[in-house]
Amino acid sequence: MGIPKLLAPLGGGHPRAQKSAIIKLFARISAFPSFDGWMVEPPAYRLKGMLLDGGWRVEDRVEPPPGATGGNFSCGYHVRRSDGTRGFLKALDFSRALRERDPARELQKLTEAYNFERGLLEQCKARRMDRVVQAIEDGAVEVDQSAIGRVQYLILECADGDIRARLHLLGRLELAWKLRSLHHIATGLHQLHGQQIAHQDVKPSNVLVFDGKVSKIGDLGSASIRGRDCPRDGRAFAGDPAYAPVEALYGYRDPEWTVRRQGCDLWHLGSMVVFLFTGSTMNGLILGELPASLRPDNWTGTFADVLPYVIDAFGRAVDTLGHHVTDLKVRSDLEEIVRQLCSPDPRLRGHPLTRAQAGDRFSLERYVSWFNLLARRAEIGILGRV
Repeated sequence: MGIPKLLAPLGGGHPRAQKSAIIKLFARISAFPSFDGWMVEPPAYRLKGMLLDGGWRVEDRVEPPPGATGGNFSCGYHVRRSDGTRGFLKALDFSRALRERDPARELQKLTEAYNFERGLLEQCKARRMDRVVQAIEDGAVEVDQSAIGRVQYLILECADGDIRARLHLLGRLELAWKLRSLHHIATGLHQLHGQQIAHQDVKPSNVLVFDGKVSKIGDLGSASIRGRDCPRDGRAFAGDPAYAPVEALYGYRDPEWTVRRQGCDLWHLGSMVVFLFTGSTMNGLILGELPASLRPDNWTGTFADVLPYVIDAFGRAVDTLGHHVTDLKVRSDLEEIVRQLCSPDPRLRGHPLTRAQAGDRFSLERYVSWFNLLARRAEIGILGRV
């Protein structure tokens, strides 16, 4: 099944039709005595064992790991097609929106976000972005006769787990695998940027591992497309605040789309380097080097005023990263990569040679090649001898 452009149960794709359908749906649900609390689990949580279109059988529900963020309005399942193909099903859960202060508005936002992610996945598939998690198909299933008993879902490629699970499984992960994973992440972002798409939420739980060796970027719900209004564009920061670039923590929002959006992706790529080698984030390292009075929670001045202190703390944070990389050649390269990707001044992010040229100053092409070279050297065991 192709990825359709309409969410039929909610009035089609036109905003007025969707809004009207949502208001009617809310009116129906509001009449239920138990609308504020379910006698049974919401429909999205009762898909196990159901047979879906395309021969997909819903298997176990996937419970989010402790400390997981995101996914507040969806429920995950493992699914298997009749030919043995495995998939991950993401079911839309309307019930949570109904508990919000303004349920009608939340339903509309949820519908718009679902249609946006589905359309974006279709675009990524059409462009053959092989380092971005692909949608296999989508649809809806009737669970019960209630007002929200018809559950919309997406079926995505099924990964072994996210990158954190891989790290936990192998303990001290091989250097070559870490570098190859960074190469794949950089490639995925480069593919997205080539279509003027900024991901904005690259973090460990959104980097999925396939067959133990291939890393792909998942969850496009926070993405922004240049020239289009996207569901999370109005937020101070579109992604998970725990991984926001440092300028966002201080409330700075650059007026230029490429700096604000693609510059965020560069920060996240650098922060993934830090995570893979230290288990921390770049924000965690920087804030640990700042006195309490200069941290975002306490600072009352402008970002421009605090920036020199943040830059100083950033230098010490990069030194901390270096202490965790034993190979001297890799250490030197990764320190320089992170200095470029995670510059606290968002306008100075990226490769100096790329920034000096006309065109896309935030291009990741040089980093794709750089990570690939480091990974290849590690894979053939000649690090430090070339």
